[in-house]
Amino acid sequence: MGWNNEKLDDIWALPQESLKQVLPRMDSAGLQVLLVGDKERHLHGIITDGDIRRALLRGESLDVPVSSVMQARPKVLPAGAPLDSARRLMLTHNIRHIPLINGENQVVDLLLWIDLFGSKVEKRPEPVVIMAGGKGTRLDPFTKILPKPMIPLGDKPIVEVLMDRFYEQGFSQFILSVGYKAEVIKLYFSDFNSRPYQVEFVQEEEPLGTAGALALLRQRLDGVFLVTNCDIIVEMNYAELLRYHREKGYDFTVVGALRDFTVPYGILRTSEGELQLIEEKPRYHFLVNVGLYVLEPVVLDILENGSPIHMTDLIMSAKEKGLQVGVYPHHGRWFDIGQWDEYRQTLRAFDGML
Repeated sequence: MGWNNEKLDDIWALPQESLKQVLPRMDSAGLQVLLVGDKERHLHGIITDGDIRRALLRGESLDVPVSSVMQARPKVLPAGAPLDSARRLMLTHNIRHIPLINGENQVVDLLLWIDLFGSKVEKRPEPVVIMAGGKGTRLDPFTKILPKPMIPLGDKPIVEVLMDRFYEQGFSQFILSVGYKAEVIKLYFSDFNSRPYQVEFVQEEEPLGTAGALALLRQRLDGVFLVTNCDIIVEMNYAELLRYHREKGYDFTVVGALRDFTVPYGILRTSEGELQLIEEKPRYHFLVNVGLYVLEPVVLDILENGSPIHMTDLIMSAKEKGLQVGVYPHHGRWFDIGQWDEYRQTLRAFDGML
């Protein structure tokens, strides 16, 4: 509550603006919603994180206008409506945002779930498996001394920062798959009693690729679980990811982050050797595999004990065997420290955040 006219600018989108234009605004506000309307604050609709995700899954371009993706008839309440009415509306329709409007259909405020139900974090039962056994050769020579999970980000190693992010959303059960310099990682976590985490380890005796160590967890995991690389931090709602995974009935969900790439040259389009047109520095949008997954235990049956396999091969093997493999599009921020350039960029981004 308390969204005055100036603050509404942070979550306001014009109908004719493109998705590409408004995505940074949504990510910056961090509310997973933008209100859509004219400059006089007349409400035309709302657009949520889920609306954008569904548009990406349909193959929509980021150049389409917001009006083609928004919810044109959102649930609203008149300004001054009792808060109990707002609570009932949210619970009945499973919504997290209610615009408050005046008699001219102008937005005067926005009610959020957190305003009405508080910010208590629900404890999550799903374990988080962190793949921390690689050599980190792309960060050589740093990783000749420290294993990649122990590379500092602020005053903590990256793996602890990653665990903190999960814990903030209710996850407290972590399994670390370790291999290279495992003793360094185990020593650090041996004095971890003061943390509200449960940390277990699974040891690779020989390198098993980016997914082979999951076979060692077959007897430990009997329900849905998350898997993440140790060198990424994805700013997202993990509970929403799990809800999506379950609603779709997937066995394996891959998180795909939206990236764009501008070709630094003019592209020649030809037909049978004849020039048709020149596309000057075209920009392409695509989803990339960030290294975060949701798996059902049935996926582990594909793996053979002691046999190396990479995650990309496991994904395709699951699909070939008839398992349901889905993609969860993510358009928010994510950080990768797998290479020096990305590590430096992440340090700059995290400066003052940790």
